[in-house]
Amino acid sequence: MRSKAKSPEGGKIENLKIALFYDWLNQWGGAERLLLDIIKIFPNSPLFTSVYDSDKTSWLPKDTKIIPSCLNKFKIFSKNSPLSLLLQPIALEQFDFSNFDIVISLSGMQGKCLITQPQTLHINYCLTPNRYLYQKNLPLNNFYKKIDHIYSQRPDYYLTTSKAVQKRITKHFNRNSTVIYPGINLSLFKPTKHHLNRNLCHSERSRGISQPLNYSINQRSRDPSTSVGMTNKPYFLIVSRLVKHKKIDIVIKACQQLNVSLKIVGTGRHQNYYKKQANKDTRFLGLVSDKKLIYLYQNATALICPQLEDFGLTPLEAQACGTPVIAFNKGGFKETIVPNKTGILFNHQNTSSLVSAIHKFQPTRLNPKNCTKNAKNFSQHRFMLNFKKEVITLWQKHKKTHTTI
Repeated sequence: MRSKAKSPEGGKIENLKIALFYDWLNQWGGAERLLLDIIKIFPNSPLFTSVYDSDKTSWLPKDTKIIPSCLNKFKIFSKNSPLSLLLQPIALEQFDFSNFDIVISLSGMQGKCLITQPQTLHINYCLTPNRYLYQKNLPLNNFYKKIDHIYSQRPDYYLTTSKAVQKRITKHFNRNSTVIYPGINLSLFKPTKHHLNRNLCHSERSRGISQPLNYSINQRSRDPSTSVGMTNKPYFLIVSRLVKHKKIDIVIKACQQLNVSLKIVGTGRHQNYYKKQANKDTRFLGLVSDKKLIYLYQNATALICPQLEDFGLTPLEAQACGTPVIAFNKGGFKETIVPNKTGILFNHQNTSSLVSAIHKFQPTRLNPKNCTKNAKNFSQHRFMLNFKKEVITLWQKHKKTHTTI
């Protein structure tokens, strides 16, 4: 299947066969939003994957051709386990890309394991070197690291999402990479005019908590309010998959200590674990539509991000809506949040550090216009242009050193 890649400016990569790869098509999150953007750049390209669950991928374009591996029938391989680490690469090696000019793998796991012929260009857009291997001291990790390093030499070129990940690629793979920041849809995530010009109340400023919008609930956009549990009470917001490494428990505990409301958007295998820790002021909203999500961003006091992220789209979505961010001072957040202008960063992943940050947080000193201005540096349009341009550059470079059969 030929993919004529058209950029937002109308350019195209003519007469090239392009294949896409993504590790697991069985969930929804920030990486999946990024995958959708890449599909938009190369809309007719088949999408290869190790595991595919049609019930959990309604977000994919209906005309996307999905090609799963032979492991797709076994549910055990949809999880990040030692057995998966060993057998998934073997299964992915069975894919035949000899009929393609370019293979683009968006992957934090097994995309680098793909085997391509010398004439086929393999570009790995690396989300991160596998945390399961490099950030956990588990049995057999040294063995798996050696194998992973061998696989890491297979792609012709690496692209990545942030400088933080770029350093890890250099450290663990000994490979160079180019940073191309992901982007957000600024026509979708945006503030209301009232939001940009809002005057935050001062009554709670002393403890760093201000009501996000100084007008009654009846003056707000009414449509989504009832279905997302909106009240007149100020609240902090989390938008995340509900898994333990996201550290959502420290936010739940911090908000309980400060007696402030918290709304949590997202689902995940550990949501019951988090629900057991929550009180009545913590609301779990599950998955919500983009319309409701934007409403929640616009009306939140701040988005809180306690996790270590390689890049992280949610802080940019919040800033695009004019809302500041309180985030962990490590990883990609350091590249997308301007301290004391669009949010604040806290240094330790624990409740006391977050509580201290919330006490210091004064949203009245954070101009919503600074937030939206910063978000414009990370637009979806800019990402698509830069990504396509880099693919063209690498293809031209590849052609000079490889003869197409």
